Amino acid sequence: MWRAAARVLLVALAAGLTLHAASCTSERNDRLPETGATLEGTVKYGKEDLQFALVIVVGPDGPASTGKIEEDGKYKVENCPLGEVKVAVNTDAGMGDYKSAIMSKSFQGPEAKGAKKAALRFIEVPKTYHDPATTPLKTTVNKGPNTYDIVIPR
Repeated sequence: MWRAAARVLLVALAAGLTLHAASCTSERNDRLPETGATLEGTVKYGKEDLQFALVIVVGPDGPASTGKIEEDGKYKVENCPLGEVKVAVNTDAGMGDYKSAIMSKSFQGPEAKGAKKAALRFIEVPKTYHDPATTPLKTTVNKGPNTYDIVIPR
């Protein structure tokens, strides 16, 4: 009796592994086509540089590309959609990066007592700019490198 149960279990296990292997090796077509376009620049809210946010670039047909604003205030989005695009700046998405940077810079080592800490600052922008559907920011992206310095008015 236990041999029959073991045989059924082995057959079920083999079938499951076969299905899993087939799903892992099947080709997926949900990857965006390579455009060869990048969009980069700086981001300011009024006169202040933003250090932490996610830049979202959405093309006329809907595909989106994203890139992070780094501590130096610069961003780079690779594989951008071509043509006129909407550009969103989501600071909510950058909050985790900000907290990680603060925590990593809080301990400078035993030799750094009294050392000046890096000036990191989180600046929130209006929610209108967070979503590609509501942002007023637009630019045109061509194949190759493109520069777009984003200035969000206060």
